[in-house]
Amino acid sequence: MIKLFRFLLLATVVISMAENVQAQSTTSGANTITTAVPFLTITPDSRSGGMGDAGVGLTPDVSSQHWNPAKYVFMESDMGVGLSYSPWLRNLVDDINLAYLSGYKKLDDVSAVAASLRYFSLGDIVFTTDFGEVAGQQSPNEFAIDFGYSRKLS
Repeated sequence: MIKLFRFLLLATVVISMAENVQAQSTTSGANTITTAVPFLTITPDSRSGGMGDAGVGLTPDVSSQHWNPAKYVFMESDMGVGLSYSPWLRNLVDDINLAYLSGYKKLDDVSAVAASLRYFSLGDIVFTTDFGEVAGQQSPNEFAIDFGYSRKLS
């Protein structure tokens, strides 16, 4: 009898929690275009991008700030600077790009400091009204500045 009671209680709780779940719908008829891009997830260097975003598992290079700044203590040279430029989604539009500047300096054999600047330009976006009239034009962009310190513990 206790097993039947527990089963009925569990079934009642599960059934009472079930609802008619629906996806969001646009009842106003608006077709909103999202212009923000999560640009921090875009690979800034061609070496890691060409290997399928495998930058974490590669040997250290100047662009390690994006993947793992702890790799700088394993660099052979004492300092380095790198610059990369990527025309992003070039087959769709010609004015979206990503620029990446990074550098590091080894303080001694077991520690290093690093910094990077990432600039992402979304190009020119023309805004229109519901009737197709031009309402304005903007050139949005995003940027990020990163700093890092790494130390070899063993």
